[in-house]
Amino acid sequence: MSNTVTVTASPWYASSGFWNGVILAASGLVVGFPTEAGNDGVAALFALFASGNAIREALRGKTVDLKAWITNKNTWNYIGATIIAIFPMIPADLFARLGDLATAAIGGNWQGILTALFSIGTMLYFLFKKPTTTPEPAPGTAR
Repeated sequence: MSNTVTVTASPWYASSGFWNGVILAASGLVVGFPTEAGNDGVAALFALFASGNAIREALRGKTVDLKAWITNKNTWNYIGATIIAIFPMIPADLFARLGDLATAAIGGNWQGILTALFSIGTMLYFLFKKPTTTPEPAPGTAR
C-alpha cells in the first residue's frame, strides 16, 4: 500500500480564489463613486457576472445540451440576475416561473404550462398596470 497522494495543480485562471479576487477588485473600483454612478457600476458588474455564469452553465460539458440548459434552475437564476440588474423594476420571481414554463413545455405538461402562463401573466399585469389612487375626501366630509 502506498501512502503517497498525487495532487494535480489547476491552471491559475481556474481557481475560485482568482475569480473572487477579480470580482472584489472590480467592485472596489466603484467604492468612491457618487451614489448614482456607484449603483450603475455595481448593477453592471452583477449583470456581467450573472450573464457570464449563464454562458458558463451552457458550456460546462463537451457539448451544449440545449434542453438541459433551458430546464436548469441555475440558468434561469443567472438570466434573471442579469436582467434584474439592468431593469430593477422587474419582479425576480418572473424568471423562476419562466424556468417552470420551459420545463413544463419541454415535458409536455399542459397543466404546468397553463399554471406558469397564469403566474407570468399576473406578474406582467401588475408590472405594467398603473396604480389607481382614490381622491382624498374634502375636509369635514365623512369617509
